[in-house]
Amino acid sequence: MHQATNASKGAGSHMLTDKGKISETQLAFMVFPAILATAILSVPGITMHYAGHDMWMTPIIGSLVGLAAIGISIGLDRMYPGKTLIQSSVSIVGRIPGKLFGLIYIAFLPHLTGLIIREYGEFIVNNALPSTPLFVVMGTMVVVCAINVRLGIEVVGRTSQVFVTLLIVLLALIFILLIGELNPAELFPFMEKGPIPIITGAAAPAAWFSEYIVLAFLLPYVNQKKRTTRVMLGSLVLTTTAMTVTNLFCLFLIGDLTDTFVFPVMIAARYITIADFLQHIESLIIAVWIFGIFVKISVFLYIFATSTAEWFGLKDYKPVVFPLSFLCMVFAYWVVSGGSGISSLVSASANLYTISILLILPAMIYGVAWLKKGWAHVRKNRASND
Repeated sequence: MHQATNASKGAGSHMLTDKGKISETQLAFMVFPAILATAILSVPGITMHYAGHDMWMTPIIGSLVGLAAIGISIGLDRMYPGKTLIQSSVSIVGRIPGKLFGLIYIAFLPHLTGLIIREYGEFIVNNALPSTPLFVVMGTMVVVCAINVRLGIEVVGRTSQVFVTLLIVLLALIFILLIGELNPAELFPFMEKGPIPIITGAAAPAAWFSEYIVLAFLLPYVNQKKRTTRVMLGSLVLTTTAMTVTNLFCLFLIGDLTDTFVFPVMIAARYITIADFLQHIESLIIAVWIFGIFVKISVFLYIFATSTAEWFGLKDYKPVVFPLSFLCMVFAYWVVSGGSGISSLVSASANLYTISILLILPAMIYGVAWLKKGWAHVRKNRASND
């Protein structure tokens, strides 16, 4: 029996398709915008819609999902070191179910990436470049990201380090400039409809937090793993804080009107006028957002490319990057049919769909891994007793 398993392990290629390595901090820098970039725009409106004036609590509840996703990723990485989710699933549930499991992700990732690209395109067209065709806005971004991804994970890690630092500084600046305009009375009435609306509203941030499962694809590329858990929990706290603060600022500035805007943060930034000469700060938000979305698309495109390469057993992922990014562009058009735009997609059912693929499936795989471990332990004990 043991020889058979070892032979099958040798046959399954568990080579990583990229030779590069990144540090834990770079990983944290990559994951931070991968969650926050789109969330910071859409979450305030959605959570306001469900939770009303208690919307600021929703990210805190949603972050539990992020905690679970981080736990699953780190746990799988400890059990199967050096293997991404696509590869470890094959060694956990066997070849054919494992490959099917990987196929779900390969079908889901272009959908998700296409959605992100589309959201970026609509945001820029609505707020910055109204007469530019959507195709041009999305196409240029995708090409730049594809080049970034082709250069390897080290480059993605470094670009995200530079951009995210800028992003945090600019966001902090915007928040500081807004402090004078806040109206804390909007916090009340506190929990007027009980806890249920807060929990339904938390589904939206939870869907974004479930994207922490990208760790399961990126952890094998980290060089030293002494502080991984600490760094990732720190990143989770930072993301939760950023989301909560964004929600609070939108609530304090716009109040009940938050859910009538698609991008409430943009409206909030328009409140900044300092002595008539510092105006139109919302262009800063567009800049911040381009930085963030660049990192986000790069991370997801990278995962998509490497996963596809691993699934087909290729030695190198670089040849598939451009075809796959083209596929994501196609999905960006497929994802939204009709004139309803992106807002209809980021609905409750879509959140459940995202959570089930990004959290429940890996959790099942992780559970199977634990059962296998326990079963092997039991059998070992039986054998030693006999």
